[in-house]
Amino acid sequence: MTQTDLSAFEREWTRFESWLAAHSPADHAMLRRPAERERLAALESRLGFGLHPELTALLRQHDGAGEPVADPGSGRRLPAGAFLPSGHRLCGVDDIMTMYDVLVDVGEDNIDADLWEDDELAVNLHRCVPFALPNDGGVAFVDHRPGPSYGHVYEMGIGSGDLDGTLWATSLTQLFRTLADAVESDGPFLFYRPAPYEDGSGHRCLEWQIRT
Repeated sequence: MTQTDLSAFEREWTRFESWLAAHSPADHAMLRRPAERERLAALESRLGFGLHPELTALLRQHDGAGEPVADPGSGRRLPAGAFLPSGHRLCGVDDIMTMYDVLVDVGEDNIDADLWEDDELAVNLHRCVPFALPNDGGVAFVDHRPGPSYGHVYEMGIGSGDLDGTLWATSLTQLFRTLADAVESDGPFLFYRPAPYEDGSGHRCLEWQIRT
């Protein structure tokens, strides 16, 4: 990964984050502080391989997004922070460690089931690193297998048994470029469309609706 590539990632992430700050402040407020280098090193030690440089860059921007908190006035939990398609929320280092163990277990079960080829995602989840989680048992991850798929971004509905995976982008740079294009122009991302939401108290956040 060259410095030019990482500069492109920083540019596209900044575009997307800037849109959140201007148009979806409740989401932007949920972004955590940068992950410390020591914690990133501990994560790589736990994984047994190095993080993709773009994922490292993302975690150095923010250690994921926080969970929604209750509104002091109504007691209702504000739907903020899950600003990626399908309600995904950026993972922090702790989330990654926890969900990675789940992926490894699922992958081992798939190997034991002997239903997939050796080069399929379903039996290589030990080389996939989560970066975002929804509330329905799915996961979005970065493929860390050496070869042409290295750095590809997939979403997989593990809770629903969908283990083929949906390719979201060939890199995190492409993902945030496409998402920034979508929110800036009210355009599509795959089969989703941005749907900014504002509740009665004026809290604004970003949701994504399936295109019809």
